[in-house]
Amino acid sequence: MTFGVREINKNNNRYFGKKIEYHGEKFDSMREANFFKKFVEPFDYNYTLHESFRLHPVIELCNGALKLRSSSYRPDVVIRDDEGNLLHVIDIKSGFNTQYNIDPAAALRFKLFAMKYGVPVEVVVPNLKSFRVKIMGTTK
Repeated sequence: MTFGVREINKNNNRYFGKKIEYHGEKFDSMREANFFKKFVEPFDYNYTLHESFRLHPVIELCNGALKLRSSSYRPDVVIRDDEGNLLHVIDIKSGFNTQYNIDPAAALRFKLFAMKYGVPVEVVVPNLKSFRVKIMGTTK
């Protein structure tokens, strides 16, 4: 179901989906746009798409002579309650397999986000009529 969806970028590699525009919003893949259309848009959620969160500031070393860049994370969908508190932080992936879908850098960003903001990142793998969710790095 791709009605109203426009492909933005035709030059992509095997790890990233085609950029998609739907109702003026830009999505990183058709999978992400379809998740939004089926599970976010029809409901009255207080959401943002690709909101940026600072994970840590610039790190100064050697009395300021050396500076390491700050890091940020942009989840695919953020859902908040009526007071603006984070409820769900969602990252859309094509699978849970760490070798191809969740690289070590992404897994580290998820942990840093949870540590700083107190809310885990929910990795979502959408199917046609439902989706699977996993919180990476959790213990039993």
